[in-house]
Amino acid sequence: MRIEELTSSKASQIIGKIDTLVIPVGTVEAHGPHCSVMADVLIPQKLAEEVDEIMGDRILVGPTIPYGHTWELRDYPGSHTVPPKALSDYVFEVIKGFRSWKIKYVVLLNGHGAVGGGAGGNIEPLHDAAERASELGIKTVVLSWWAPHEAFRGVVEDAEGHAGEGETSLLWYCGEKYVDKSLIPKQKHEFGSKTAAMLSDIFDPELNRATLPKAYSGNPFAASSEKGRLLNERVVKAIVEVINAMRSGTLIK
Repeated sequence: MRIEELTSSKASQIIGKIDTLVIPVGTVEAHGPHCSVMADVLIPQKLAEEVDEIMGDRILVGPTIPYGHTWELRDYPGSHTVPPKALSDYVFEVIKGFRSWKIKYVVLLNGHGAVGGGAGGNIEPLHDAAERASELGIKTVVLSWWAPHEAFRGVVEDAEGHAGEGETSLLWYCGEKYVDKSLIPKQKHEFGSKTAAMLSDIFDPELNRATLPKAYSGNPFAASSEKGRLLNERVVKAIVEVINAMRSGTLIK
C-alpha cells in the first residue's frame, strides 16, 4: 500500500495493522551521457512499486527520498550532493516519525552506492540511520538493488557498472524517456586502482574525473529494456524474500 494513496481516514484504519515500511532512497547524479541524472531515484522507486503490487496490504511504501550523498561525481553536470550526516539524520528522523504508525520493520531500498563497488554513496549514512532506528526498537535493513547478485547472473555481465549494462537496462525498463539511446557509449569503459584502495576510498576529485571522464563504467551498449525487465523481476523477488524473512525472524539461515 503506497502512502501517497492514503487519506487520513484510510490511514487511521491501517495504523497498527501494517507493521512494515519500505522507503526508496536515491540521489541526483551524473550517469554517463545517456542516462537520467535521476537513475538512482527511479530504479528503487520502480522496484518498490512492484514489491507493493505483490505484497499488497502487508506493507507500506513511503515517498522516495531523492537527495543523497554524491561525493565522487559531485562536480559532474547534473549531480547534487548532501553531507552524509545530514542524510543520516534526515532518514533517521523519517523512520522515527513512523513510530506513531506502529511500524516495526523498515527496508531502506537504496539506489546509490559508490562507483567501483565500494561502500560509499548513501550506504554509510543509511547504515548509521538504521543503527539508531534499531535502538528505538525498529528493525531496519539497508538493501541496495544490486546486492542480490544472483539476480544478475545470466542476464548481464556488469551488474555493478555505473550507468553500465545492468543499471542502464533497469532504467530503460523504468521508461524509455529516461535513456537517450542516441548517446549510449559504444565502448566499454573499465577502471582500476593501482593500489589496494578502491576509488570510493580516494578523496581526490581530479582522480575521479580522470578515471571516469564520461561518468560511466561497464558496457551500456549491451543494455536493453528486456534485460531490465528480467533484472527487475528477479530483484523484486529478492526484496520480497528479504521482507518476509525479516518479519518472520529468519534472515539468518
